[in-house]
Order: sequence, then structure tokens, then C-alpha cells
Amino acid sequence: MMGPGWGIGWGTGMGGGLLVMILLLVVIGFAIYFFMKNSNNPNNNLPSSRKDSTADAMEIAKARLAKGEITAEEFEEIKKKLLG
Repeated sequence: MMGPGWGIGWGTGMGGGLLVMILLLVVIGFAIYFFMKNSNNPNNNLPSSRKDSTADAMEIAKARLAKGEITAEEFEEIKKKLLG
């Protein structure tokens, strides 16, 4: 006869399906949180991070000048744009 629980083990009936749905929602929630946290959102740029990126850009410009990839004049223009 086919009644509630026929052929279904413990925890896989209605309650088990609900548990799977809750677990799935939790996993999806964590995935959304992870992707939103790690996205490159321009609103996340704080003044301190802007200073860090300027310092990084200056280091790159210095390295390029040292390698001879840019001239001293080009370096000065980059420096003015970054610091000005």
C-alpha cells in the first residue's frame, strides 16, 4: 500500500525535502555574499585605498623609468597626474 513514508527512509520525506531546501538557500546565500564581497565595486574605494593605489602607480612608474620604458619627461607627467 502506498501511504506516507512508503519506500522512503527516515528524513527524506517532507521534512527531509524542507531540510534540503533550507540547506540550498544557505549555500546560495553564502555564494551571493562571497561574490558581492569580492566584486570590484567602485563604491568600495575608500580614500585610504586610493592612496595605496597612487603609491602603487608611482612604484610602477619608477620601475618603468628605471627600465628605460619611459623618459624622465613622461615620468614627471605621470607624477603630476598622480599627485596633482
